[in-house]
Amino acid sequence: MAIDMNPGPLPIPKPSIPNDADPEIDLAGRLAFLGLKPEDARTLHELAPIFQDFADRFVAAFYEHLFSFEPTAQFLQDPERLARLKQMQRQYFESLLQAGWNKNYVEHRNRIGQTHRDVGLAPEWFLGAYSFYLQHCFRGFAAQHSDEAREFVEKLLPLVKVILLDIGLTLDAYFAQATQKLRQALNLYWRANDDLRRFAQLTSHDLKTPLATVANLCDEALDEFGSQMPPEARELIRAARDRTFQNSRMIDELLSSTLSMHAPDAQASVSMDDVLHDVRDRVAAAATAKGVTLELPSHPPAVWGNKVRLREAFYNLVSNAIKFLDKPQGKIGIHVEPHDQKALFIVADNGPGIPQEELESIFVPFRRLPSHRHLPGSGLGLYFTKQLIESEGGRIWVESTVGKGSRFFVQLPVDRDRN
Repeated sequence: MAIDMNPGPLPIPKPSIPNDADPEIDLAGRLAFLGLKPEDARTLHELAPIFQDFADRFVAAFYEHLFSFEPTAQFLQDPERLARLKQMQRQYFESLLQAGWNKNYVEHRNRIGQTHRDVGLAPEWFLGAYSFYLQHCFRGFAAQHSDEAREFVEKLLPLVKVILLDIGLTLDAYFAQATQKLRQALNLYWRANDDLRRFAQLTSHDLKTPLATVANLCDEALDEFGSQMPPEARELIRAARDRTFQNSRMIDELLSSTLSMHAPDAQASVSMDDVLHDVRDRVAAAATAKGVTLELPSHPPAVWGNKVRLREAFYNLVSNAIKFLDKPQGKIGIHVEPHDQKALFIVADNGPGIPQEELESIFVPFRRLPSHRHLPGSGLGLYFTKQLIESEGGRIWVESTVGKGSRFFVQLPVDRDRN
């Protein structure tokens, strides 16, 4: 069997990672509404040296506070991670005093919010951290002034706390309403999906039965009367039979992908080593027939998702590459590298490549390249692959050079507990 675990490195250029479109934020409008002006920035700059005097005490007290609550303490058990977080915390507060209100500032804050969302830290705990910021820093800054200033700050802090409490309760109501609407929409969505799955199963059977009958009749006609037919007539009947088989395969492909997309939604830790070895075994016959070697990563990271869907998606990518490989020594390499706290899987081949003008449309259903129309297929494989990957919270895109090959990039969330 021509599947080599180490067939030699397949050159893979550094991928250009497309950026997700950030939501448009009217930063100037927000600053104006909050009343943040240039004189406020100057005041923050003046506070920076004072913060340096108690920065270490601030960070130590902040994490002591976090350790006293189970929902936040569970993220702080690793000593190396804790030391790194403390350093980042100090840098974060220092950046507040720099008052660099620009696009980078917004992007950095968005990443912080996304990280807290990804680890499951609820907004109430995030607001609690800011409450600690205000209390400790107000006292720290007031300590540089008179007793009257410190007394005033102590009287002011209860108001700050209750304002943050109200913000949290208001957000609870807001999110509760949004969640209820989302739950209703999801219930409708899953009911429609159940109906669609049942329809796909019944329809596939009803469609394939007459197709099988037509194919059998074509074979009978060729067996019984083939010798009496002109060569052109025999070719027409063979073409009709082959087209019938092609339509039957398309129905199988539609049904298989539909069922994969509607597999049970429970996500779990998925061993990509198992997934990719399953794919290798599944394509073994086709790879051997074309003399294709397949290189797998030695220790791919575990990801978070649905194993059935991921296995179907990578099978589609690899089998698609095998189908269109046009070199005497075809190579397919699957490599993985970290990217933005996720895993980036790269499925690369040395096949014919895809023209640049066609790259945008290869994930469109029933769309096939002109050069591939003589080969069997429905034009649905990559469409379903994209749907399967995105259903797992991932992304997929492609880069290609005509004559040299293609590279499909699949970005998936990693299972941090196993990596």
